[in-house]
This record gives sequence, structure tokens and C-alpha cells, in this order.
Amino acid sequence: MTLSVRNALVFAAAVFTADAAQAAERTVRLDVSNVTCVTCAPIVRRTISRISGVEAVTVALTPGGRGQAVATVTYDDARVTPAALALASTRAGYPARVQARR
Repeated sequence: MTLSVRNALVFAAAVFTADAAQAAERTVRLDVSNVTCVTCAPIVRRTISRISGVEAVTVALTPGGRGQAVATVTYDDARVTPAALALASTRAGYPARVQARR
């Protein structure tokens, strides 16, 4: 059985489409510590937003704060994991952990 160029291209497109369909946009919330001043939240947001696969980031101080914030991150799960997002924040000096799903 020979594979024509056209059939090879159709097959390659189908495989690529299947891989793209498996990737999904997800949203995760991270509990972030050490957010103690007005410049901290933008630093956390910028740090996470620079990661490949991150689509959007918001960081909100928690009521009664005490240095706590929640980062809401929309990301491509084929390119980055929630653990990697939390690790990036932690390495920037803002320890983070992934919130449990409710």
C-alpha cells in the first residue's frame, strides 16, 4: 500500500487536529502567601503570566488579607500544569499552592 502525498497530508492534519482537541483551556486558583504590599500582587501576576501556556491571570487580595491572595489563572493544560504555576510563584518569593477543587 502506497501513501500519496495528499493522503499523508490529510493524515497529518487529522493527527494534529486530534492533539489540539485534547488540549483544553483550564482555570485554576492558587492560594498565594507573602502578598504584603501594593507591588506584590502585580509581581505575582507578571511572574505567572510570563509562563508559556498561560492565557490570563488575576490576583486578588483576600478579605482580612494578612498577606494572602488568590491568583486565578487560565492556562492551556497541554503546555503547563497547575503545579508549575504554583512553583513559579513560590520561586519568585510568593509561596503558592493549588486550591482544592470544590
